[in-house]
Amino acid sequence: MKFIVLAIIYTSILGFAQSNDSTINSLYSKENILKFADYLFCEEDFLRAAEEYQKIDEKFRDDKINFKIALSFSIIGEYSKSETIFNRINSNSPLYQQSRLELLKILFLQERFDELRTLNKNEDGEGDVSIQLPIKKLLYFSFLKDQQVPEDFDTFTQPFNDNEKHEIGLLYTLRQNLSIKNPLLSSILSALVPGAGKMYVGEFSDGLFALLSVGLFSFLAYDNFNAGHNFRGWLFTGIAAGFYGGNVYGSYSAAQIHNAQIRYEYNLRLDSFIKSKNYFIPKYDFCE
Repeated sequence: MKFIVLAIIYTSILGFAQSNDSTINSLYSKENILKFADYLFCEEDFLRAAEEYQKIDEKFRDDKINFKIALSFSIIGEYSKSETIFNRINSNSPLYQQSRLELLKILFLQERFDELRTLNKNEDGEGDVSIQLPIKKLLYFSFLKDQQVPEDFDTFTQPFNDNEKHEIGLLYTLRQNLSIKNPLLSSILSALVPGAGKMYVGEFSDGLFALLSVGLFSFLAYDNFNAGHNFRGWLFTGIAAGFYGGNVYGSYSAAQIHNAQIRYEYNLRLDSFIKSKNYFIPKYDFCE
């Protein structure tokens, strides 16, 4: 009797353990991991989504899973990891062209414009129009971002639709007419006429102050030398020379700061527009 009771208890424990193992194995099956990862992806929890996708053994991952991993890393700024995985997408895959477009986006965001153009040139003409059009748009934007003179206006705006052309036209015109100042010319102007370089870059009050400062202390130095006050003459000469040197150097720096500000404001507008257009990349239907 005792043996029978022990046998029943042992069998129950064994059955429970097997059932528990089966439940755990089910939770960590590819299907369940994929469901949870897809849920995180659609909730835009991209870091955790990528981590969950990567729990699936590589030999069981298809191109769609790899694409989602790479896209997740790209969205959170892990461009190196993203680039590596996008490059694994098979050229026969339906997602191959989208992976090329995402790679171009990464190169654009990292300002690796020469690589972007090389990749585009190597794959020019490949894929359907729905992919080639955003690639061309991204390529043209790289010229604006890279401070290079783009193609003529009509050619440049041709790939864009009517809703985009107005802002594109403004960005093109602004790029062609950026108020860039020559730092060397600015310093030369201030060397010839104190403050002239500051006025050249639009800093009229600073330019006027430099002109008056150098002029005033130069006059005081001259006046004291004429009156035989050599010490005060040399003192004011030193002060005038200090203001003069600062005026020349300051004019060079002012032109550099002016140019940096102009480029920053232009790039801010450009980045804001292209980001609002999702870098011209079509939306994916992974979460529909």
